[in-house]
Amino acid sequence: MGLRRLHHFVTLIEQGSFARAATALHLSQPALSRSIQGLEDEFGSQLLDRSYGKARPTASGSIVLERARRMLREGRELRRDLQLLRDVEMGEVSVGFGPFAAAILMEPVLTVLLARYPKLRIDIEIADTPSMVQKLKAEQLDFFVGESQSLKDEAQLRIDRLRSLETSFFVRSGHALAARGAPALTGLLAYPVAGPRIPARVADFFRERIRAEAGEGARELLTVTCDDMHTLRTLILNTDAVGLVPRAMMTAEQASGALVALQVTPPIDLKAAYGLVSLAGRSLSPAAQALVGLVHQILPGPARLSRS
Repeated sequence: MGLRRLHHFVTLIEQGSFARAATALHLSQPALSRSIQGLEDEFGSQLLDRSYGKARPTASGSIVLERARRMLREGRELRRDLQLLRDVEMGEVSVGFGPFAAAILMEPVLTVLLARYPKLRIDIEIADTPSMVQKLKAEQLDFFVGESQSLKDEAQLRIDRLRSLETSFFVRSGHALAARGAPALTGLLAYPVAGPRIPARVADFFRERIRAEAGEGARELLTVTCDDMHTLRTLILNTDAVGLVPRAMMTAEQASGALVALQVTPPIDLKAAYGLVSLAGRSLSPAAQALVGLVHQILPGPARLSRS
């Protein structure tokens, strides 16, 4: 039993006559009649009541009609799914990651993505949020994952909130600060402080906090600005630098005792609001949607904030 004959039967019932159905199917009436007769022969049952000049299903035909519509619908969905899969496998995606997001997400996301779709072409940008917003608006990126709190008033953007990333100040084991318990924020300034480019609102917070503790003329918090997390980890492990990095990056080093997380006094909530950011009103390609799905699996969010 082929879907083609079932399609002919459903069309005939919906059109109500052989003439209209043949026209809709781009068939001759004799060809359509032979198709329907073949279906009846296959089922061993009369499917059509040809009385009163209108093609209507018999009791057996009604059963076939219901199942045929379901099978045809599933056939269409199957073809659509296979086409979407082909679009992913042969597609392209340009994605940006903020430094923290790249350190936590990029390796597991790309490992799974390339295992599933080895022919997919992927272009990756690692940069700060303002740079990625510019590229997104220029349609040089499909989407990016990065700090999103500073973007809450950007009406052009669609933001899917992700779980906040907890960050901390870290020093190597044996560092003088490691033995001080909870130093003041200004206590860190006796040493180099290294971290990625931070949002303006975060920089302003640290600047005001330092001025409140040390007065006007105090230096900025960061003396080393670096968006490469591997380099930051190396600096923290091998120098007296204090690093401002995600806690999730340093799990192994903390467990081994190689690094110590500092809690400054008074305490600071160092959670970074992260989101998956795309242009409002712009549909993502199947390839981009596949990547988005993996990001949400690894770093899920509590809710979605959409703008259009």
